[in-house]
Amino acid sequence: MDGPTHAIHGGASFDAIGSSFDDLDHRSEVIDADVLDAWYPPAPTVLADLQANLEWLIKTSPPTHGDGLRSVIGKHTGMSPESILVGGGTSSLMFLAFPRLVPIGDRVCLLDPMYGEYRHLVENVIGAEVVNADLDPSRDFLPDPVAVANAAEGCSLLVMVNPNSPTGQSLTHGEWEILLEHLDPHCRIWVDETYVDFVEDRPSVERYVGEDPRVIVCKSLSKFFGLSGLRIGYLAADPALVADWERFSPPWSVGLMGQVAAVRALEAMEYYKQRAHETRKFREDMILALDQINGIRCLPSVTNFILFELENGGAADLVADLRTQNIFLRDCTSLSRRFSDRYVRTAVKDQASNGRIIEAIKGSGALQLRGKH
Repeated sequence: MDGPTHAIHGGASFDAIGSSFDDLDHRSEVIDADVLDAWYPPAPTVLADLQANLEWLIKTSPPTHGDGLRSVIGKHTGMSPESILVGGGTSSLMFLAFPRLVPIGDRVCLLDPMYGEYRHLVENVIGAEVVNADLDPSRDFLPDPVAVANAAEGCSLLVMVNPNSPTGQSLTHGEWEILLEHLDPHCRIWVDETYVDFVEDRPSVERYVGEDPRVIVCKSLSKFFGLSGLRIGYLAADPALVADWERFSPPWSVGLMGQVAAVRALEAMEYYKQRAHETRKFREDMILALDQINGIRCLPSVTNFILFELENGGAADLVADLRTQNIFLRDCTSLSRRFSDRYVRTAVKDQASNGRIIEAIKGSGALQLRGKH
């Protein structure tokens, strides 16, 4: 397999901060909206516990397999701990499970557009064949459940991010039922729910894990819970699958600080629900402001990020221009062959940062130059 070593991601803001961490004060000058980390801090109870026990947390080995964390996740979600496997973020769990889930040469259906790590993993790491479920731009890339199920016909696995990144769109509870009804009974479905808690009615498919052996859910505790730096995630699946994958899961895959932080975060849902409510308000204000800029059209979003289209193209130029002001957005061209320098994604940040992003876009020479063509 001769593909690239790594998928393309955000995080270019570390070019400005310094990836050798020589002077972390630089971070105060940077808006890192090319990644989708929370704009708010972790819950006060999370920070209090970590600060009170910091020395011990740093120097102490964690519970080997995170059994306590699995139990808390089970109580929070209503799933049995035997159906849950924890790991160092969703990426770690993807790379553990997929080589055992997808044989070389199998066909795997991916949404297009979608988070790029899945395509890289399937094509360049495993060597499976990718089948695209092309999302319709006239529907603002909202998945049609029947069309997606039809695209996955003959595939051993369908992979979906829901809500989807970079589009910000989500299936409803009813649409999930339609998709599962039409999906090939021999096709498993992997659903990445990293952003589902930002959605008001939380259209999770975790409830199907105990009912439908095809359903596998992967969930990051990074974004919504403000724990991205600690790398914590879990997957939920049929207990027989989890037991098999657990043999290949390394001990201490989640550090002690991460395990404690995740438990405390799951106990503080009222705090996080309020932050989600604020995020939705900030998002709608930002969409309204961006839509008033000539040449920009925002797509609907139910998440903590916004995808917008540049009607005259020039995503790379706009992103490069804003970087000179220490504002980092994501040029989404690498995420779909159909985006072709027209789509940019921004995280929803705090109000002051959102205002700075909007003003920088308004004043961008790259955008104004394109508007004259």
